[in-house]
Amino acid sequence: MMLLFLKRIGFILLVFISVSTIVSFGSLWALRQSSFYKPSFLVNDITEKDFDYIVLGASTGLTTLNTTVIDSVIQTKGINLSMDDTALSSQYLMLEHFLAQGKTAKFCVLAPSATSFDAKDLDISDNDYRFLPYINETYVFQYFKQYASTRAKLISNSKWLPMLGVSYFNVEVFYPSLFTSIQSKKRNRFDANGNYTYPIKDNKHAVISEFKAFPVSFSNPYVAKIKALCMANNIELICYFSPIKGRKVITEISDFSIINHSDLLKNEAYFYDVLHVNTKGRQIASTHFANVFQTLLK
Repeated sequence: MMLLFLKRIGFILLVFISVSTIVSFGSLWALRQSSFYKPSFLVNDITEKDFDYIVLGASTGLTTLNTTVIDSVIQTKGINLSMDDTALSSQYLMLEHFLAQGKTAKFCVLAPSATSFDAKDLDISDNDYRFLPYINETYVFQYFKQYASTRAKLISNSKWLPMLGVSYFNVEVFYPSLFTSIQSKKRNRFDANGNYTYPIKDNKHAVISEFKAFPVSFSNPYVAKIKALCMANNIELICYFSPIKGRKVITEISDFSIINHSDLLKNEAYFYDVLHVNTKGRQIASTHFANVFQTLLK
């Protein structure tokens, strides 16, 4: 009786693992065919191969630099590949992903939060799971394998057992895969050029009279890694500092091309919160960036 019981338990477990594996493979396949997250959007929606520039960053790059505005001002072709809640390590991975698709750009605009330039990325970022559908790619697998956290290991081991990552990130992976099976072109909070904006919350018009110094020393090792990857592919790196309410970034290093707009906006009417501009602020910042960027194109 015990042997029969164990056989039945084993059979049930085998069926469960088999079904879970099939469902997980299907979920990752559906996301790879979609445009829901930036990695698959880049693969499936962006047919162009050559760009004047790409924007890499977190929520600051995503919501500050509107490539549609920039391109309309100076007649360039750009794409915003920034993802919210990501670190410089994630942006390095996105650059690898961009190049792996056979695409290239003349400039890479690195636009994370100012703190990211000196942060130490000891774990994956909250939204790095968006690369899970591409875990079989060597550069994606190696990225997650380098970290020791549980969630990083679950994603890296998903190369062989995809149900590990899909089950752990079920809300972010499994359910979107069901949705994209019906609407494959649906995008997760970004437009056809990869841009997104925060709304205007109120009508405050208080002048910002004081800007406290915010020193940045570029100590995050991924700054150098991104620069090296850019140089290897004939891409010029520009470090961009988005507007910050009441802060001015101070840099003492000259190894990087820098566009510093941290103290550009001097009224609270242009901010969504301390770190992010709203729709009005984005328009101003993007226009100013275009005018400065144009001088670098010559």
